[in-house]
Amino acid sequence: MHNTLSVEYKSPSDAWADLCAGTAKGYARDIAHAMNITEAEVVAAGVGDNVIRLEADWGQLVQELGSLGDVKIITRNEHAVHEKVGLFDKISAKGPMGIVLNREIDLRLFLTKWAFGFAVTTDNNKGRRKSLQFFDHEGTAIHKIFLTESSDETAYETLISRYEATEQSSILRLKNYDPANTPAADGTIDIEALKNEWGALKDVHQFHGLLRKHNCDRHQSFRLIGKEFAEKLTPEALKNVLDQSVANNISIMVFVGNKGCIQIHTGHIEKVKEMGPWINVLDPGFNLHLRQDHIAEIWLVRKPTKDGIITTLEVFNDKEESFALLCGEREVGQPENIAWHNMLESLVRHDTVSAAAE
Repeated sequence: MHNTLSVEYKSPSDAWADLCAGTAKGYARDIAHAMNITEAEVVAAGVGDNVIRLEADWGQLVQELGSLGDVKIITRNEHAVHEKVGLFDKISAKGPMGIVLNREIDLRLFLTKWAFGFAVTTDNNKGRRKSLQFFDHEGTAIHKIFLTESSDETAYETLISRYEATEQSSILRLKNYDPANTPAADGTIDIEALKNEWGALKDVHQFHGLLRKHNCDRHQSFRLIGKEFAEKLTPEALKNVLDQSVANNISIMVFVGNKGCIQIHTGHIEKVKEMGPWINVLDPGFNLHLRQDHIAEIWLVRKPTKDGIITTLEVFNDKEESFALLCGEREVGQPENIAWHNMLESLVRHDTVSAAAE
């Protein structure tokens, strides 16, 4: 679902002018969708004015982001927006993957999906904003970095001058990704083998390999595996978990991602507020905005590890795509927080489950 816009723009330049002036009736992503173009094309309309196109080995650029000092970062998908304030540190970015492991800024970067980068400056009644914005090959936003009052603007300008593209063109060569591989039909999956290997997991990071081995997608595996390892919850589960985490002072981890970036919050949350269809966490240094009306299913998932069972809450849209994941904060080598475990196990189960799961 997208916002209904009352203004129709004739060109990306018109839309960008309103966005920069702070008079646009919507966000760039929503305006682009209404115009049947991409957000990257809207931003690129400002090239030559207040947008500078960047050209880089993106992994190398990421390794230099610590020079900016404290920044605000945003990673989002169609259903959730994850915002953090902090410092880029403990960065590793080589080849197709990048990792930022500072507690405040914790990212997993899939750099082969990074196609376009821009340095953006806007001036409006909210003041001057400077940012770095990155998009994938389809023109969808991957990750955005905004300067704060504590940021080093000189370092920002140095970074731009180093990575400014030779050709400052607003024309983007977009391309679509190949469709995802179709998972095997339910009836062709050896559920007994899947269950035995799931039960033998020693690390949560082995889970992706398990699914690949059985040509089984994430949602499908939850449907088929049975109640020992996955149970469907009621739609209220997410709000219940956020509210109880605040009330019981339980430190959590919140993952939101897209094709090019997963952004993670770790810590306690303080303020949960519903606003229309959105449920929000509104804390200093961390904001989460998630469309509750986009939630099709929520699953409680248990994965064995050498440190015991790890319990997660996974949120899916109506295309059976995972768009948010929550778990309890845990030190490596330590068992799961019993308070988190008990909270998830107390959640109400959905009435219906797949016959294959019985």
